[in-house]
Amino acid sequence: MGASMIQSTRCGPALDDVRGKDGQECKMLAEQATDCLLDYLYEEPKALVDDSALFLLEIQKIWRQHGVDEGAIWRELNERIDLSSDLLKRGIRARKGGRYRSTKLP
Repeated sequence: MGASMIQSTRCGPALDDVRGKDGQECKMLAEQATDCLLDYLYEEPKALVDDSALFLLEIQKIWRQHGVDEGAIWRELNERIDLSSDLLKRGIRARKGGRYRSTKLP
Protein backbone atom coordinates (compact mmCIF):
# COMPACT_ATOMS: atom_id res chain seq x y z
CA MET A 1 0.00 0.00 0.00
CA GLY A 2 1.42 3.42 -0.95
CA ALA A 3 1.97 6.18 1.58
CA SER A 4 -0.68 8.35 -0.06
CA MET A 5 -3.32 5.68 0.66
CA ILE A 6 -2.66 5.53 4.41
CA GLN A 7 -5.29 7.37 6.41
CA SER A 8 -5.07 8.25 10.08
CA THR A 9 -7.99 6.77 12.00
CA ARG A 10 -7.52 9.04 15.01
CA CYS A 11 -6.54 12.49 13.78
CA GLY A 12 -8.52 13.04 10.61
CA PRO A 13 -7.00 13.09 7.12
CA ALA A 14 -3.51 11.83 6.37
CA LEU A 15 -0.78 14.46 6.24
CA ASP A 16 -0.78 14.43 2.42
CA ASP A 17 -4.38 15.67 2.52
CA VAL A 18 -3.62 18.70 4.72
CA ARG A 19 -3.46 21.83 2.60
CA GLY A 20 -3.14 25.59 2.92
CA LYS A 21 -3.30 27.51 6.15
CA ASP A 22 -4.38 24.55 8.29
CA GLY A 23 -1.36 22.62 7.00
CA GLN A 24 0.98 25.48 7.91
CA GLU A 25 -0.56 25.77 11.40
CA CYS A 26 -0.12 22.03 11.92
CA LYS A 27 3.48 22.21 10.76
CA MET A 28 4.25 25.04 13.18
CA LEU A 29 2.60 23.15 16.05
CA ALA A 30 4.59 20.01 15.23
CA GLU A 31 7.84 22.00 15.12
CA GLN A 32 7.14 23.56 18.52
CA ALA A 33 6.25 20.16 20.02
CA THR A 34 9.48 18.70 18.64
CA ASP A 35 11.48 21.58 20.10
CA CYS A 36 9.89 20.91 23.51
CA LEU A 37 10.79 17.23 23.36
CA LEU A 38 14.38 17.99 22.40
CA ASP A 39 14.68 20.54 25.21
CA TYR A 40 13.45 17.87 27.61
CA LEU A 41 15.77 15.18 26.27
CA TYR A 42 18.80 17.48 26.38
CA GLU A 43 17.81 18.71 29.86
CA GLU A 44 17.54 22.39 28.95
CA PRO A 45 14.85 23.76 31.30
CA LYS A 46 15.13 27.40 30.18
CA ALA A 47 14.69 26.42 26.53
CA LEU A 48 11.82 24.10 27.53
CA VAL A 49 9.98 26.99 29.19
CA ASP A 50 10.48 29.22 26.15
CA ASP A 51 9.47 26.57 23.62
CA SER A 52 6.50 25.44 25.72
CA ALA A 53 5.17 29.00 25.68
CA LEU A 54 5.52 29.08 21.88
CA PHE A 55 3.76 25.71 21.64
CA LEU A 56 0.84 27.02 23.68
CA LEU A 57 0.57 30.09 21.46
CA GLU A 58 0.45 27.90 18.35
CA ILE A 59 -2.19 25.55 19.75
CA GLN A 60 -4.29 28.52 20.88
CA LYS A 61 -4.34 29.75 17.27
CA ILE A 62 -5.66 26.37 16.14
CA TRP A 63 -8.29 26.32 18.90
CA ARG A 64 -9.53 29.77 17.82
CA GLN A 65 -9.62 28.78 14.14
CA HIS A 66 -11.81 25.82 14.97
CA GLY A 67 -14.08 27.55 17.49
CA VAL A 68 -12.81 25.56 20.47
CA ASP A 69 -13.58 27.09 23.87
CA GLU A 70 -10.17 27.54 25.49
CA GLY A 71 -11.78 27.72 28.92
CA ALA A 72 -13.24 24.23 28.44
CA ILE A 73 -9.77 22.86 27.77
CA TRP A 74 -8.29 24.44 30.90
CA ARG A 75 -11.27 23.19 32.96
CA GLU A 76 -10.72 19.67 31.64
CA LEU A 77 -7.03 19.81 32.56
CA ASN A 78 -7.87 21.09 36.04
CA GLU A 79 -10.39 18.27 36.54
CA ARG A 80 -7.74 15.71 35.62
CA ILE A 81 -5.22 17.27 38.00
CA ASP A 82 -7.80 17.45 40.80
CA LEU A 83 -8.76 13.78 40.35
CA SER A 84 -5.13 12.71 40.42
CA SER A 85 -4.48 14.83 43.55
CA ASP A 86 -7.54 13.40 45.31
CA LEU A 87 -6.42 9.85 44.58
CA LEU A 88 -2.88 10.57 45.81
CA LYS A 89 -4.26 12.02 49.07
CA ARG A 90 -6.03 8.71 49.60
CA GLY A 91 -2.81 6.81 48.92
CA ILE A 92 -3.87 5.65 45.48
CA ARG A 93 -1.31 5.99 42.72
CA ALA A 94 -3.36 6.89 39.66
CA ARG A 95 -2.28 5.32 36.41
CA LYS A 96 -3.99 4.33 33.22
CA GLY A 97 -4.72 0.64 32.95
CA GLY A 98 -4.54 0.29 36.72
CA ARG A 99 -7.23 -0.50 39.27
CA TYR A 100 -8.77 2.98 38.99
CA ARG A 101 -9.71 3.72 35.42
CA SER A 102 -10.65 7.14 34.19
CA THR A 103 -10.23 9.25 31.11
CA LYS A 104 -9.44 12.07 33.55
CA LEU A 105 -6.06 10.69 34.63
CA PRO A 106 -3.08 12.77 33.51
